[in-house]
Amino acid sequence: MGKPPEDGLGNGVRGPGSGSIRAVSITRLLLILALVLSVSAEAAKPSRRPKKGKGKKPSITKPVPMQAEPEPEPGATEPAEATGVEPSQDMAPWPAAQKPMAPDAPARPEATAEAQARPDATSATVVLAVARSDNAQDAASQLQTELSRLLSEKPDVQLVDLASTFPPPPLPSLAVADALFEEGKGLYDNLDPEAAAGKFLGAVEAYEKHPVAFKPERLATTLIFLGASQLLNGDKDGAKLSFQRALAASPKTQPDAAMFGADVQTAFTDVQQAFNAQEKALLAIDSKPSGATVTVRGEEVGVTPLKSVPVHAGRHPVIISLPGYVPYASYPQVAPGKTAEVKPQLEPLPALAGVLAAAGRATTEDAFDADKMPPETAQIADKVGARYVVLAAVEKNKRDPAEAQLQVWDVTTKSRLRGLEVELGSRDPDNSTVAAADRIHGFLTGASPLAPVSTASSMPPVMKKPWFWAAVVGGAAVVTGGIVYATQERNRPGPGFGTGIPGLPF
Repeated sequence: MGKPPEDGLGNGVRGPGSGSIRAVSITRLLLILALVLSVSAEAAKPSRRPKKGKGKKPSITKPVPMQAEPEPEPGATEPAEATGVEPSQDMAPWPAAQKPMAPDAPARPEATAEAQARPDATSATVVLAVARSDNAQDAASQLQTELSRLLSEKPDVQLVDLASTFPPPPLPSLAVADALFEEGKGLYDNLDPEAAAGKFLGAVEAYEKHPVAFKPERLATTLIFLGASQLLNGDKDGAKLSFQRALAASPKTQPDAAMFGADVQTAFTDVQQAFNAQEKALLAIDSKPSGATVTVRGEEVGVTPLKSVPVHAGRHPVIISLPGYVPYASYPQVAPGKTAEVKPQLEPLPALAGVLAAAGRATTEDAFDADKMPPETAQIADKVGARYVVLAAVEKNKRDPAEAQLQVWDVTTKSRLRGLEVELGSRDPDNSTVAAADRIHGFLTGASPLAPVSTASSMPPVMKKPWFWAAVVGGAAVVTGGIVYATQERNRPGPGFGTGIPGLPF
């Protein structure tokens, strides 16, 4: 082949179009260099957009005062909140005075040495579950009890002590009952059994009006004195009934040998043998809300619901108590081999009633969807002395298991954990109460980071433009493992040169 023609200046002529090819190559080289520099610079910046996870993931909203951030550029807008999913069109932008935290920042910026030195009450947590439907009340009580139990088992979580926050009303005075008992005892010692029986009977009635305030042994002792007085008066049937009531109140009670003669001892022993020989009875005890402590004859037997509490036949003092509620007292009469039911609706104390009303307003669908913390949440925290408020809205269809949506608010930082769902009785570990408690624990202790950030969202804005990739490689962008790759047309003419970036061999 001959030499290519020259242009008269000693330069070879390579034919038409060679200048445009060189210009395109230089343009691409400049774009590649800009790409490398922009990727490197952007990698050093914390991304703000959340990663779209698989399914519904709990997320944490962490607004930070604007003083800690540079002034935004004119016209710039910020995402509504870090929800763990892509922002929807109906999500309002962040207020001008707030911005979301960087994903690598601590989940709770308040967890500084100063905050840790505060009293424990500033980090207390309260759990409140509210039924959105009437048939979900039992499920709500169950969820609140279970969540509280699971969180209380975490050594670094402090729950609000509802018993001290909402103390029961003062115990009524038993001075009248005690005075009647002492008067009857004096009359009995003075051999006036008829008058003594009247005083003892009055004392029994006065004691039974306030079963929460006295010990069953005191009532049993009074009934033994009443039976002894009736026996001295010749009323054997009345004495037998009084002795039975004494044994029902306190099965281990015995008449004092120093106080009573052989006739009383013998009569009581006969009643006791017949009492012990009776077929056992059962008590079915429940309450609304459930989770209340049950005391039968002064002995704690468990928490509601209790389907079968074995007892002797007779009349038994039953006390049902729940922090924040008025204690309930009853004297169910149960026959041998039978079951007696005690299922009261507990009455909340006025202070707790206000908190429950606020929780009802804070767990509506509108409140859960709101961008800002409902004012009722702050009211709850203020009334119970808590920093963290765990709210659960429970719903239940007729046959389906109860489901709950949960949110946790940090009233100090106005941060929120949202997107938690629980299916009561579910075998799916991701939707269990245990899983919810673990996620809540992570939020409370600052162990849960913000929602993971999508790698693709960290690309510079220019790299998201279709024309950019068309100009560089005539193809599309692919993000894998944090490295940007580009696909190129296979029939691209001419040899390429190395860029140092895998997948971009121009």
